[in-house]
Order: sequence, then structure tokens, then C-alpha cells
Amino acid sequence: MREDVYGYKSSINVYNVDMNRKARPAGLLREMQECGSRQMADQKPSYDELLDKGQALMLSRLDMIIPQEVLLDEEIEVFTWPCPSARATFLRNYLVRKKGETAAMISSQWTLVNSETRKIMKVDEVDFSNYTMDEYVDVMPGSKFKISREDGETIAASEPVGIKNVKLSDVDYNGHMNNTNYVDMLCDYIPELEAGTHRVTVMRIHFSKEAPLGETIEIKRLRTPDYKYLFRTFRSDGELNVEAEFTLEKLNR
Repeated sequence: MREDVYGYKSSINVYNVDMNRKARPAGLLREMQECGSRQMADQKPSYDELLDKGQALMLSRLDMIIPQEVLLDEEIEVFTWPCPSARATFLRNYLVRKKGETAAMISSQWTLVNSETRKIMKVDEVDFSNYTMDEYVDVMPGSKFKISREDGETIAASEPVGIKNVKLSDVDYNGHMNNTNYVDMLCDYIPELEAGTHRVTVMRIHFSKEAPLGETIEIKRLRTPDYKYLFRTFRSDGELNVEAEFTLEKLNR
């Protein structure tokens, strides 16, 4: 990572920790995406300026590793850098450091869309050259997240573990459920997190179809023997909403 990438010092506040005062995965994600939003606002074009032109960056894929826990009010450094991109995929990395060491890192892929027609645009249709960029770092090198056919069939045959009605507090100003809220929603269906016996070390999500205000999401889940949880969620029209994989690590007490 080059020395002049965009970043700032911060801490995880009370709204983004769990019952044990440890940062939730969604809390870390919100802190990182806040860093990205600030970079866009400072270096232009901002997210609002894109929207005013009928354009939007929509998160399509997210891989996140969490090597270390971050505690309430613990000092951290947050960094982000967009990466040289081509065609229809906009690449961006995020990094959280604690005491100089990596506490969390994300490699993400975004899609630039026309916010009215929902058609995909090429990233070179917008001038992002003013952003401080660096090379793309794939936190899960050599593997693109995809639920296997066998696991997909098992999930499809299972009963839903929950139903989510998308309410006003779930959506952002795009009118769709915010991507960070999906992480909280899925973590609610990992019993080991509620019990406080495990933590999430790896999170992989593919965002397929948006869920607008008033949508009903059906949540299906599969637990594997190696402490992984696979999720698929579906909209009321049967379309795949998101699919995700969470890897857990047992905590030492």
C-alpha cells in the first residue's frame, strides 16, 4: 500500500459493537465504507454528484478477512483505495489497522449503473482519475466465491430460517436495503455469535438483486462441518437476493 492512500484515525463506536463490546463485522464494514464515502467527497466525484448525474456505484462482490478483533473505542486507522479498473467492474480495497497491524481488510467489486434505467455502464464513462489509487489486493486470491451446486441444492430444499421485511430503517437513499444491513441480518442467524463462542474471520458476499423498501426477503441457511455458514436469500418474486459465506473461529475463554 502506498503511503499517500486515503485514510484517517478512528475508533469503533457503541452502535457498531456486539454484547461483548467487540466490533461486529457490519460495524467494521460501515467504518470502511465511511472512509470510501469521505474520499469520494474530498477528491471528487462524490457519491451525491454521481447520483445527480443519474449514476450509482452498486456493490456486487465483497470479500472480507478479520485477522484481529477490534474493541469498543479502541484506536484504529482506516484506509481505502480504488484500483485501476476496466470494463464494467470498479475495484476498491479497504483496510483497518490496529497498532500497526491488519485487523480487517476488504477487496470489493462495484458496478456502475444508470440509476434510472438500471443498465450497467463502463467504468471509463466516469472520470475517477482524481482519486488516489493503488494496486488491487485480492484478500482471497485465486478463488471467486460461488456456492457449489450440491450445497445450493441442499439450501434450496431446506426450510427458511427467517423472513425479513425491508423497512424504512433498512434502506439508504437509493431506496434499497443498505449492504451493511445484510451483514447484520445474516449474523442474526449464526447461533455461535449470539452464544459468544465464536467470531467471524472471513466473510464473502455476492449481491445479486436489490431489495427495495417493502420487499420481503426469505433467508435460507446451511451450516457446514468446518464452521462455515452458507446463506441464500430470495426476494418475493423468487429472484436470488444475496448469497454469502461466513467462516467462524472458536474463541478461547
